[in-house]
Amino acid sequence: MTHDEKTGISYTNIMNFMEQPEFETYKKLTTRIPAKGLSTLLKVSSSLASTMDLAQVLQIAIESEVDLLGLGTGAIYTLEDKTLYLGATVPTLPPQFPDEFRCAHLDDHPHVKEAISTKAPVYLHDARTVSLSAAEKIIVDSRELVSILYFPLLLKESAIGVFIIGTTDKTRQFTDSEIDLSYILSFQVSLAIANAQLYKKAQEAITDLTRAYDATLEGWSHVLDMRDHVTDQHTQRVADLTIALAIRMGIPESELGHIRRGALLHDIGKMAIPDAILQKPDKLSEIEQIIMQSHPEKAYQILSQIDYLAPAMDIPYCHHERWDGAGYPRKLKGEEIPLAARLFAVVDVFDALTSDRPYREAWSKEKALRHIQEQSGKHFFPDAAKAFSEMIQEPRE
Repeated sequence: MTHDEKTGISYTNIMNFMEQPEFETYKKLTTRIPAKGLSTLLKVSSSLASTMDLAQVLQIAIESEVDLLGLGTGAIYTLEDKTLYLGATVPTLPPQFPDEFRCAHLDDHPHVKEAISTKAPVYLHDARTVSLSAAEKIIVDSRELVSILYFPLLLKESAIGVFIIGTTDKTRQFTDSEIDLSYILSFQVSLAIANAQLYKKAQEAITDLTRAYDATLEGWSHVLDMRDHVTDQHTQRVADLTIALAIRMGIPESELGHIRRGALLHDIGKMAIPDAILQKPDKLSEIEQIIMQSHPEKAYQILSQIDYLAPAMDIPYCHHERWDGAGYPRKLKGEEIPLAARLFAVVDVFDALTSDRPYREAWSKEKALRHIQEQSGKHFFPDAAKAFSEMIQEPRE
């Protein structure tokens, strides 16, 4: 789908709309509207195009309709199947407004249903003197409505919602020009609602897909721990601690997901290391050490082929670099090392030192923190070492 990058408007939706019969009606109506009215509608259209948030679209829509016609009150409902969902009102709803009327069945609102089924406005000259359903009467009484106009929102010959606008002081007859304005606005609003709903669904799909991907990464991390004979949730812990440290260091929220994925996959390169070396209980030979130290480059080779994980590359590729330049694989020094990797290095070493291993017992927290401080400015980024030491000594839930 093609979108305008500034407004988010779907050009596909616009083209589809232009191919529908209502677009011909829209064009004819615009020729009958005075220049002042068209100028106002242009401003409304610009406002509607400024957001893809459905709640904001609905609020802009009803405020615009009420303002265009000089009315005191209005509401906009969206329609899904036969259920009406209250989207926005002017003025805002009172606290005592019944929750059941924020979501209502179409059959309980016969005048709305008539506007939806006929795809035409329904006008009540004086709601105080006409027959109303129980649900309608509660709304009319609570909002003190007199003259009411029910105006359908149409898209592709289908009704997707309805405006309900009216007076609260006296009866009023709506002019042909005002009806034309409402028609044009309804076309604009319908398109904006469709775009906002489509955008919301796309965002939900992206969120669901991201969760699925991240669940897969969690599974990979467990497999890596098991292959490395680590069975104490090491990877999960270091991921959680790295995120906590990143937040403390002021890293933007938008980057935290990539950092977490990088932490979960920090040892992904070990997938390419033979078991005989990875699980060797004795000290590695010089050749074996070289092979073991190739795992960050193996991580780069694996992750660089996956677009989704490319932004998470810093930790798997660089977490064995040292602040003093004595690390591997590229001997990066100081701020040459990506910030995420600098943070993770402190967390990873601390967690490794305070965990039992086949070749040694776990260090105490105090001993491990002394090591972190001793290696500040050598192995570790000083700011990260200081922030982590402060964080780890604070009471935690």
